Amino acid sequence: MRMFSVLVGVSLLILPFAAAGEPVRYEFLREKMAVPVRLVFYADSPDGAASAAEAVYDRFDELNRMMSDYDPESEIVRACRESGEKGEAVEISRSLYEVLRMAREMNLQTGGAFDISVSPIVKLWRRSRVFGRRPPEDFLRRAKGLVGNRHWELGESAGDPPRFTLRVAEKDVRLDLGGIAKGYAIDEGIRILEERGICSALIDAGGDIRVTAPPPGKEGWTIGGVTLEKEEEAAYYLTVSDAAIATSGDMFQYFEIDSVRYSHIIDPRSGEPLTTRSVVSVLAPGAAAADALASGISVLGPDAGIRLAESLPEVETLVITAPSGEEEGAVPRIAATGRFLRIRDELAEKEHGQ
Repeated sequence: MRMFSVLVGVSLLILPFAAAGEPVRYEFLREKMAVPVRLVFYADSPDGAASAAEAVYDRFDELNRMMSDYDPESEIVRACRESGEKGEAVEISRSLYEVLRMAREMNLQTGGAFDISVSPIVKLWRRSRVFGRRPPEDFLRRAKGLVGNRHWELGESAGDPPRFTLRVAEKDVRLDLGGIAKGYAIDEGIRILEERGICSALIDAGGDIRVTAPPPGKEGWTIGGVTLEKEEEAAYYLTVSDAAIATSGDMFQYFEIDSVRYSHIIDPRSGEPLTTRSVVSVLAPGAAAADALASGISVLGPDAGIRLAESLPEVETLVITAPSGEEEGAVPRIAATGRFLRIRDELAEKEHGQ
């Protein structure tokens, strides 16, 4: 599972002024959910823009208190703990229910490659990074036994208002929303802006991005993407509107144990970190879906990942994997669908031209 966001650059024209009666471009930047969250949108007044930005950032804070697995008193950690101790379902908020429901759907779509119940395994490997050795096999085997949809269930009861519940099957079951939380927060931020009549907007949370209608006079928002190389500038650009893009990769987040390079991305099915370097970008209608699918496709690999993307409406992907071995002249494998096909060809031409 992805535990950080790969930064995707955003190239935008900063307007020094606007014609009379036209919305003005506003930009805000704060750190939320441990990543920089950038808002860029067009609004009618400075006060309205500031109020809208404050509402978006407040929602990020609210959702972080709800979904963080680092906070022992977050709603998700507390709900898992209380349910496990009581052996029964506990009440949760509508928002937490919604993101958990979406996570379960993503699990089914990816055949288990995206699984929020991987938390016990993730925590073992976090310790391994600190101590420089693999988790004890008996600990790893126990943690793997806690992974899967069968270990937790959601409930909804009719009423006014309806009641939402979470039940975990064992006291050690924990749910890690790191692969979907920022995407869900972005979607909520876009919802807030649209409710305030702001129809041309971009939200970038540490590289997970969603945009709405294009800026005035433009065809879309120009977004820069990354490859396996640690480049300061974007490796390619896409112009998009009314879409989200998320990128998952291990260019910066990896560790070595006994000369084996391990990714921070964990395969929930095997309990093992990935050992093949990769970077996966996903375009989807919403940021939560793009966020989860980028993690899932990273685990699935290029062949199954491409098949999954092609089976889902309005989902496109770019999958770049490092060559295996140390063959001289070997180049990364690049697979793509949809608008990423042009990017694939451009990157392949650049690789072979070097």
